[in-house]
Amino acid sequence: MAGPAWAGREVTGTVVDAATGEPVAGAIVLVGEGNAETAADGTFAIAELPFGRLDVLVVADGYGAFFGAARIGAALTIRLGPDSTGEVIEVVGHAPSGPPLHLGADEIRAMPGSGNDALRALQSLPGVARTPFGLGGLSLRGTAPRDTNVYLDGIEVPLLYHFGGLASFLPTGAVDELTLQPGGASTRYGRGLGGVAVISSRTGRRDRWRAGGEVSLIHAAALAEGPGPGGGGWLIGFRRSYFDAIIAAAGIDLSLVPRYMDAQVRWESGDGRWTALAFASDDKLRLIHDPSDGDTGGLDTSNLERFDYTSRFARLGLRYRAVHGATAVTIVPSAGIDDVRGRALHRGLDKGIHRWSVPVALRADVATPFAGGTIAVGLDSQVTRHAYDMLNTPPPTPLDPSPDMPVARALTRWAPDLGLWAEQSWFFDSDRIEVRPGVRTDYLGLPGTWSLDPRLMVGERLPHGIRLEQSLGVYHAPPLVTDFDPIFGDRVMLSSKAYEAALGIKTILGDAHELSATVYYQDLRDLPVDAISAATPLSDNGGSESGGLLAVSRELVDEQFGAYSYREAIGKGRAYGVELIARRSAGRLTGWLAYTFARSLRFNPTRDDGWLPYVLDQPHSFTALASVTVGRWRFGGRIRGVTGTPFTPAIGSTYDPDEDEYIAIDGPLLSERLPTFFQLDLRIDKVWHRPWGGLVLYLDVQNVTNRANAEGITYNEDFSVRSYTRGLPVFPSIGVEYLP
Repeated sequence: MAGPAWAGREVTGTVVDAATGEPVAGAIVLVGEGNAETAADGTFAIAELPFGRLDVLVVADGYGAFFGAARIGAALTIRLGPDSTGEVIEVVGHAPSGPPLHLGADEIRAMPGSGNDALRALQSLPGVARTPFGLGGLSLRGTAPRDTNVYLDGIEVPLLYHFGGLASFLPTGAVDELTLQPGGASTRYGRGLGGVAVISSRTGRRDRWRAGGEVSLIHAAALAEGPGPGGGGWLIGFRRSYFDAIIAAAGIDLSLVPRYMDAQVRWESGDGRWTALAFASDDKLRLIHDPSDGDTGGLDTSNLERFDYTSRFARLGLRYRAVHGATAVTIVPSAGIDDVRGRALHRGLDKGIHRWSVPVALRADVATPFAGGTIAVGLDSQVTRHAYDMLNTPPPTPLDPSPDMPVARALTRWAPDLGLWAEQSWFFDSDRIEVRPGVRTDYLGLPGTWSLDPRLMVGERLPHGIRLEQSLGVYHAPPLVTDFDPIFGDRVMLSSKAYEAALGIKTILGDAHELSATVYYQDLRDLPVDAISAATPLSDNGGSESGGLLAVSRELVDEQFGAYSYREAIGKGRAYGVELIARRSAGRLTGWLAYTFARSLRFNPTRDDGWLPYVLDQPHSFTALASVTVGRWRFGGRIRGVTGTPFTPAIGSTYDPDEDEYIAIDGPLLSERLPTFFQLDLRIDKVWHRPWGGLVLYLDVQNVTNRANAEGITYNEDFSVRSYTRGLPVFPSIGVEYLP
């Protein structure tokens, strides 16, 4: 017979005076939703806690508040410094329920198929669509990747993955925990229809300076941490890939040369109140010559095809957290720059596009007792300077039919975005029932529109550790194309809108087993769709309804570069499904079984084809992932099976003698699918523990069976023979990581 559902899941510790080391009695300790008061010797224990990262808050009369984090099984020593305000602090109320899917850094690091990368692990979770070649981008519950928002310590991240999805912008060594909410996000988050990914970076150690790093087949990374001012800690990291250096040194003739690098600097004060954070990412991709031209030194521009792509961003932010009486305050100002550009030289014509922006943001929230519960109110504002220019790129729109085209177009504009939100939380029946209504309003500067989003969450704790959660809400996302558009002229589009409902059930069995199921439905309105048929047939990758690799790629780069077909916000969508996961989170054997049934459909009123599958519609997705520790060794594997994405087939062709080419004839739109995707990944780790740190040797092999998965469709010259664009072959990732 199993023990109590919550037995054994506890956090223990001791609270002491930072100056004298004497125990602090009577301190109030909050860990997640649990709380306790320290005994005469300063000790405490809080049980019945959920899995995952838990926020820790400690307050005591005469001392400053302490902020931190912990996980199940932690034994903490918390040192309190003097309170400069002299206030007596009393904490009341309850923390709202957290996102449903949590991954800790240690769990991520050994995850098979992730290539030792923290954020790529998200793609193994239910509710996340698979993208071709692992290109990155999070498509959650049938929404576009641009509709998912990502935050690092309260700062919004513009781009989650480096080019090609080979790595995320933040190395695993800098990550403390990763949480994912595929839908039903709180009013704290807006300007997105999909879900929210929240990343918590790791606090640097404060006892002495240490340095570590990683060397793999694709990149090298260095990480240093040590004491800082205010009794705090530094964490400094840098990583760079070296595809380009290897290719140059070996003299290899490769047409596509990618390179990425990123950097992070983090400081946190000793009491956890202040956190300063800076992070940056820089990607470059170069097509150095026409792959069909074997002469790499040829200077004939009629045969030279060169393409340069650059995507970089940087953010600098500061977070302040404090408790005054029964009121908690968090303030996060930040500023940054985004720079995306592409330039191509083809047949002597130099074409290019450059888009950059400078966002200055402020997120702040206050939580305090109100009306028998706890109310949280917040500000989510941003002012952005947008700039956009194009070189020798004609506008493919009937709004400008003149063949005379300026050599360059440029626009610059300031746009304020303002979000205000409020969320009330009540607990009833001895805290067994939680009711959390909220409302959010947003002003979007570019289109000049307001939106109002009411939302409601209800949670119930049932016997045997079972929890039910229901959510209902309205969500808005900024328009893809607005009046700030150098291609299509001055016009305003509506924001996209979603009505979302979900019902979830979750239970934790024993100390390590978790079962959950979620049913959801989304009604999507005012989606951007192609309003004018493409000049080329859809089956020849002529538009968003072509499906396959190109249409999916468009969904991934829309937010960076904008749209290159004439679109209007007149589309509709439906998304519904069931997400199941059985997970073991502790012990020698960890992992999960996850299955998702999901449908995502779209309706374009400019076409007569009715409801069609979304280009990332994947009805069935299954993941089995497990890792087992045997002494110093850890062995793991992952199996993934996913329904192929839809595409529009070519059913024939006609010959155009004037252009001397064949023109495809479209079949029914998005009526066929690529074959089912299947992949087996294996991973082996060995750890050596030494007094100076730990050394980890890992081998992570993706697609062990070398299965030739189909990622797209291509045709011969007259469209009579179809072939598949194949995915990545067997791909080993070998590396050594030093953990200080």
